[in-house]
Amino acid sequence: MFTHGSRYTLLLTGIALSFIAFGLYFFFKPVPHHESYLALGDSYTVGSHLGYYDNYPMQLVSALRSEHIDAAEPVFIAHAGWTSDDLAKAIRRKGLTDTFTFVTLLIGANNQFRGLDLDSYRQQFGTLLTKAIAYAGGRPERVFVLSVPDWSASPYADGWNRPRIAAQVAVYNTIIKEMTLGNKCSYIDIANALRPHAPEAEYFLSDYIHPSAKGYAVWTAALAPAVVRTLKQ
Repeated sequence: MFTHGSRYTLLLTGIALSFIAFGLYFFFKPVPHHESYLALGDSYTVGSHLGYYDNYPMQLVSALRSEHIDAAEPVFIAHAGWTSDDLAKAIRRKGLTDTFTFVTLLIGANNQFRGLDLDSYRQQFGTLLTKAIAYAGGRPERVFVLSVPDWSASPYADGWNRPRIAAQVAVYNTIIKEMTLGNKCSYIDIANALRPHAPEAEYFLSDYIHPSAKGYAVWTAALAPAVVRTLKQ
């Protein structure tokens, strides 16, 4: 049997342990990041065959944090091989109702590569842009659209008709830029960012068309200043 004194001691011990547990919970409880991020796209967005932290969205988050912007890791709706139609369908399937601090969009490379209809792309891209603005809480300045990379400058294009590829990519980027700026979103031109590094294998993966982590760093350097400037306004 416990004496009155021992029961009192146990009670105090229990209260003390509860306070300690309560304090530890709040000390170690994850603190949500202030700036949320949605990345929309295809293999150029997810970074196929790369480590998770090597694609441009993750490098962008690192760049933002280095500027004291508390950015969360991105939510991805992106997959290798997706066209603009595939991305639109995936967004509908996902059914996200959240809004985000900012959104990036890079889509169209697979449309161009497969020779798909340009008018359909224009229509689908317009729908995606509208959706991206909605995801950004109706703030078009928080939507950052990247141009389609000109893969004619990649080692993969060796033996292909490089001028023809470049001309086709340029048509896509004319559409993208016109619609992006027309909707008051931010346009980031990365089409030729890797052209100076085309002879340097370390900027590309072993498939010779997708950027390596080092290649993505070039894209991030073009994108990050615009995002930082907007988020700090």
